Amino acid sequence: MTADATKRDVPQWVYKLFTGQQYPYVRRLAKFANRDVKPGEERREPTREEIDAKFWEVYPRCWAKILQEVKSGMIVTFVELGAFEPGTYQGLIDAPEAFLAQRYGKKKIKVNFYDGENFVCTINFKVAGWTEHEQH
Repeated sequence: MTADATKRDVPQWVYKLFTGQQYPYVRRLAKFANRDVKPGEERREPTREEIDAKFWEVYPRCWAKILQEVKSGMIVTFVELGAFEPGTYQGLIDAPEAFLAQRYGKKKIKVNFYDGENFVCTINFKVAGWTEHEQH
């Protein structure tokens, strides 16, 4: 799978989120998939093709959890708003701001992606013109 094919199949923000340096889950899976390592030998970094292959293995089976950021003084907590099984959140992938605004309204939202029970990555959105936390 080439990087060009990847760009056509998913939005660039999704591909970068899953395969970038900030969240190493996919990169780490690709790195440790190489079994040709002798004890004590350092593993080489995976190639772009190995990362792409692992991305296409992981991404389709990921589910998403939607959380709202709630701030009280200096404390930030997250309230779960919903979850989406694999393959049921294409609207979120295609137009995240519009999807979140339509379902949840004007909020600061965190979207977490999981591979089974394993955390993969997260991204935050300020939805529908959100500017500040409501005062309680």
